[in-house]
Amino acid sequence: MCKACCEHRRIFSTLTLLVFLLLMLGTSSFVEAKALLLYKGSEQGYGYNILMKYFAPVLKELIETYDVLDVESIDFPSMDLTPYNLIVTCYYSPQMVNAKRYLEKLTYFVVNGGKILIVNNLGASIDASGTNHPGLAEINSLYNLLGISYTFSWKKVTPLKVIVDNNYSAVSSLKFEKLRDVERYKLISPYSKSLIQVLAEDGNTYDMAILSNLGAIISYSYLFDDDGKLTIDLPHLLATLIYGSDGSFRVLVVGKENYELQKALDYTLLDYDWKSSIVPVLSSYDLVILYNWEFPITDAKLLKYIMDGGTVAVIGKGNTQKQIDSLTLDKELFPTPPDFYISFARNVSFQIPPSGATLLVTSSQGGGLVWKIVSGLGQIIYYPIDLVRKELRGLLIQSVLSQVPFSIQPIVNSWSMHLDDFPLPAYNRKLDILTREFGDITDNDFYYNIWWPSMKQLAAELGIKYTTFFVANYNAAITWPFSFQEYANTPQQLLALKELINSNFEIGIHGYNHIPLTSERWKAEQLDLALSIFKIFLKNTLGETYVPYAYVAPDNIIDAFGVERLLKTFPSLKIVGTTYRGSGTLSEFEILFDKVVVVPRTTYGYYPKEKLIANSVLSLMMLGTYQYFLHPDDLFSNDRNPEKKTWADMYESLRSFLLTMKQYYPFLRNQWASESGDTIYIFFKERPLIKKQQGRLTVVLPIGYHLPRYYYFRSSEPFVLTGGKIVYSYGNLTIIEQIENIMEVRKQVK
Repeated sequence: MCKACCEHRRIFSTLTLLVFLLLMLGTSSFVEAKALLLYKGSEQGYGYNILMKYFAPVLKELIETYDVLDVESIDFPSMDLTPYNLIVTCYYSPQMVNAKRYLEKLTYFVVNGGKILIVNNLGASIDASGTNHPGLAEINSLYNLLGISYTFSWKKVTPLKVIVDNNYSAVSSLKFEKLRDVERYKLISPYSKSLIQVLAEDGNTYDMAILSNLGAIISYSYLFDDDGKLTIDLPHLLATLIYGSDGSFRVLVVGKENYELQKALDYTLLDYDWKSSIVPVLSSYDLVILYNWEFPITDAKLLKYIMDGGTVAVIGKGNTQKQIDSLTLDKELFPTPPDFYISFARNVSFQIPPSGATLLVTSSQGGGLVWKIVSGLGQIIYYPIDLVRKELRGLLIQSVLSQVPFSIQPIVNSWSMHLDDFPLPAYNRKLDILTREFGDITDNDFYYNIWWPSMKQLAAELGIKYTTFFVANYNAAITWPFSFQEYANTPQQLLALKELINSNFEIGIHGYNHIPLTSERWKAEQLDLALSIFKIFLKNTLGETYVPYAYVAPDNIIDAFGVERLLKTFPSLKIVGTTYRGSGTLSEFEILFDKVVVVPRTTYGYYPKEKLIANSVLSLMMLGTYQYFLHPDDLFSNDRNPEKKTWADMYESLRSFLLTMKQYYPFLRNQWASESGDTIYIFFKERPLIKKQQGRLTVVLPIGYHLPRYYYFRSSEPFVLTGGKIVYSYGNLTIIEQIENIMEVRKQVK
């Protein structure tokens, strides 16, 4: 292997490690935090004075509260550091009580999301007891997180030239002529960069101030020049550590906490910070969302950010209130079928758009509800706070991201179709709604001679992969005996199972019976027994080779207790299906026990077609997925067929809905429920790192992460794509498939 290839592999390996650490830290900062300033009392005010004179005033200006502590007066390894998001240390001496435990504590702090700024000396390379000194392993356990490798190499040199990074330089000219300390720090991460480089008389170059994603170090010898002038722009440096650098695609939310907005942002996988007030540095954010604010904007910092090209979304009430029956989307916001609308039927307080505004969402009454106006080089988006609702999260996300001139959003790009309660027991009932349409037939005849052949025909026509969810009986037993007598009502259930096991359809399970698996309904030992008996029944019925990967909760109700008992008996399960329309704890996309994905299905039933499309499109706008389910007995359910439609009408509505989705969203991958569960698991567990530079977005997936991955991408200018390919384009929306671990999108040079 050539030397260049070896170097590329080394850098990428380091990058992979750093990305992994960053992704472990999560994507958002939701709670207001503060800084901790540490000094040593034994140093007669050395560290304290520097911290209070130079660092504390900057933190105060940055709206960051702080505590100042003598590290020698407290049991630091036992201290609770959760209130802090930044630690700044300033020490002269290398001695520390319990030095190894001190370094271990700082390591955990950084791993758990904190950042650290080390001024001058690490302060813990020698244990104050005179024994048990840290070695390079303990020291580098912290330094390596900052993308630095350290060796004991202190010496004094006369600097020939000192180079300060232009972006972080405090002054234009500096004087360095005196003998000064240097140490050897090796940068081992592409994301760590030198802020101060010293070219010394010994012929070596030393990095004496280094910034990384997780912290920074500054040698005191180069914090000031010979005339006592600060070399580093401390406001810029501290703002970078607190609010993030310009190097990542980020969103800032300002306002009180709101669960619906938080979950909407969580689902985008984008980095965001949530603050109670405007932060001084806005340039590092690609989008600022003001929650529960008023239009017009009057804050000077926000106005400058907008004039310089920033995008600000105002979510708030307005000067008008009306009953809104439905919502219509502009094509710039998201591609939709003709005559698409979202039923709403609620009172909405909204701001009447000013002259010259572009309407993004209009009401059935003809007025603009969501709109944008251009201001300077930037823009302001208005979104009514009454539209911040669970079912409209996708509308909220696309209303803002669609207007960012250069934006990217990871998506799932998968949909699955669930046939709940099939195969199912029949009772040879003759129902009026059946006999009126089909003559003298029973429910058994309908399920297996009409409904199932129709569904197979539809699958063949549209190329759909079904997952059926087998239910053996509908008894209400929650204590022994647990039998399967209903399964023997008719022979067709067994015949259908035999057909399915040899088909291209997946068989999931629906539980022993139709009683939800919750701690309220079941005792653990009885539920374990019922599920164990059900497992034996499945083996006897479907064979030893059958393995269930998907489960749907009866009535879409289940709790953590039920999932835990379910996994005990069926550890192969990958998904637990519920409903997104529920209000319980398991009505969100989430991973439980680091193993199984909760998939709240977003779309259900046969009609009205407009509602099926609206629910599905809203889900696509949120996560790039929709999960659809229906039942074979929906025809004669009063709740699910309130209009008493015929099977012919319901089938035609279903077919038309699926054809529409296939036509307008051809990029969506249809998968079995278990495959879609795998895709969603990977989506949440293997988060991409999205970096930005001027006119360029880079998406990094560490080696070992799954490919391909998919994204909604928008650009107001032509662009060049490497490491990926375009699979769909409509208006200003492009669907990108990432096919290499590093993908880059850059604006095309004119």
